Amino acid sequence: MEPVESMGDANFSRQPAHTAWMQGARRWLRRSGVGAQLLSLALIVAVFAIGTRGASLSWDNVQVVLSLAAIPAILAVGLHLTIVIGGIDLSLQGTVALCAVFVGVLSKNRYNDHDVGLWILPICLAIGGAAGMLTGVLHTKLRIPSFITTLGVSWVLYGVAVYVNKAMLITLLDNRIQNFINDKPLGVANIVLVALAIVIAVQFFEDRTRTGRYLYAIGGDEALARQAGVNVPRMKVVAFAIAGCLYGLGALLLVSRMGSATARTGLNLLFPVITAVAVGGVSLTGGLGGAKNALLGTLVLAVLNNGMVLMAVNPYAQTAVNGIVLIIAVALTLDRRKLGFIK
Repeated sequence: MEPVESMGDANFSRQPAHTAWMQGARRWLRRSGVGAQLLSLALIVAVFAIGTRGASLSWDNVQVVLSLAAIPAILAVGLHLTIVIGGIDLSLQGTVALCAVFVGVLSKNRYNDHDVGLWILPICLAIGGAAGMLTGVLHTKLRIPSFITTLGVSWVLYGVAVYVNKAMLITLLDNRIQNFINDKPLGVANIVLVALAIVIAVQFFEDRTRTGRYLYAIGGDEALARQAGVNVPRMKVVAFAIAGCLYGLGALLLVSRMGSATARTGLNLLFPVITAVAVGGVSLTGGLGGAKNALLGTLVLAVLNNGMVLMAVNPYAQTAVNGIVLIIAVALTLDRRKLGFIK
């Protein structure tokens, strides 16, 4: 006769199946490196849900937050690639300004009738990519620290944008891209889906391709990566070029959303984008983080700023809060063992 399983034994045998999903979730959070960011996001959502009596959780407000976070998320994904390799890219604003001006000049507007149509997308990608490639080449060939190189390139690009634009506000008359990004066939604006697709694609590139893994290797230990046979200068140029392409795309989406272009487009984007990258857990000393971190950091800031607006927090206080958040984020993610190697 077979022994009868006791009630205690039965409960014990069922316990692993009951808790398997929790264990799997914990393992995923440890591997993904976004547990703290998800917890921070959940905490901020909860605080503002209470503070606004649920207004921040309305579907209309959620859509607003997601739409406003989409373009900064794309820019943050681009910027984080240059930080992963141990550098930084301050040319974001200049690249966005130049691409924005070309969107205005090459699209139908009240000053001219010619229109390149949807060709403006590859044109923006090409301009941004070329600017990023130039930055990467100057950084690697001249051996100038990336923050100096990118700062100088940013001013050059901004100067060209101002020269071409001549301080004019160019109102676009071609609304096809604007209509597309604002359309909601799946319940959320297409611009949100575009941003999500880019995050997934770049994360796949980082995790599943040899080039992506090389970028992490360079950020982790550049000298060791060289010894392993990695072509460090080429990989750095690749990182800056991809970042530039994403800046170009961000500029196109930004101009299309606003319906107008000027050389000042994007001049206030650098600080919030760097903050988003740091808040997301991308180490400013390189080697750690990913596109998913940039996305989560952007969402944290978007929810935070939206909540402060709903609670009528003084705008100057909002700026101060963002500065405090940046300092805390950097303090928590900075690898102080590599401080002497920040480039």
